[in-house]
Amino acid sequence: MDINDLFDGIMKRINQFADEIAEQQRLRKKCMSPDEVRRMGVRMRRILRRKRSGV
Repeated sequence: MDINDLFDGIMKRINQFADEIAEQQRLRKKCMSPDEVRRMGVRMRRILRRKRSGV
C-alpha cells in the first residue's frame, strides 16, 4: 500500500462522514418544530372558518 492509497482511503471516509452529516441536516429541515406545527394548525383553522362562513 502506497501513500496515495492511504490518502484515498482517508478521503473516502471523510466524504462518507460529510454525506451522513448532510443527510442529517436535510432530515432536520423536513421536521417541523412544535411552534411551526402549532402555527400551521392556527392558520388551517382560520382558513376553515372562512370557508364555512362563506367569506
